[in-house]
Amino acid sequence: MKRRWIPILAAALGASAIPAAHAQARYDDYSFRVGRAPEWNLGAPDGMCHLRIWVDDAAQVQLRGDQIIVRTDSGKRSFDQGSVCNQPLPFHRVEDFRVTADKGRGHVLDVNPPLTRNNYTGTLRIEDPQRGGDTYDLVVAWRNVDAPPAPVASNDPYPYYDETRACQDRVRGDFLSRNRDGDAYLEFTGVPARDDLGQFRERIRGEAYARNRYETRTLTYDCVLNNRTNRVVTADYEIRARGRLGSLQ
Repeated sequence: MKRRWIPILAAALGASAIPAAHAQARYDDYSFRVGRAPEWNLGAPDGMCHLRIWVDDAAQVQLRGDQIIVRTDSGKRSFDQGSVCNQPLPFHRVEDFRVTADKGRGHVLDVNPPLTRNNYTGTLRIEDPQRGGDTYDLVVAWRNVDAPPAPVASNDPYPYYDETRACQDRVRGDFLSRNRDGDAYLEFTGVPARDDLGQFRERIRGEAYARNRYETRTLTYDCVLNNRTNRVVTADYEIRARGRLGSLQ
């Protein structure tokens, strides 16, 4: 799909474009750490995040450091589908903050760059006018004009490998392969436990909510990783409290 350029709009424009019908029940903010792209580099002069956010109706997205906060304003709860960045959004001045869209049928409005007055938080608003929701593939980019010097490489060949994210991505992929209705997703919760198994092995255990349009179930997951090769060896999950009519698997 041809990339569409989306200009930075004034905050008042985005706010005035919200129909009164959108004033529906609000959800708690959905916050998560972005995944680290292979080219992760704190000192890179050009920063970029590839956001993949599912939205039904309207949602606000905030990017601060390595955290993304998604606020569902109306429609079904919005959620992440595997966003990654090559660096956290800096806590200092950036230039040429911009958003382009690779995929998405609706509108991206009210794009605001990180500034001192907003505590260096980049924001944007997604409005999806059609029924059923859609996944929005967005590229947020900036020039890191005050980037610190690149850190000295350590003896670890993969110094920025995120074990928890790798485990959760593997579990998410397995879950979505078994639940293909297009509306199922995982919302990871809490801080996972980590156990040293010896012989370069580590176990990561955590919980999540498995959701679709009809139900919400508690899910536990378990991964074994090889810390020497930075590879997920095994991954498994179990959905709790399944009823006879439960469709999630």
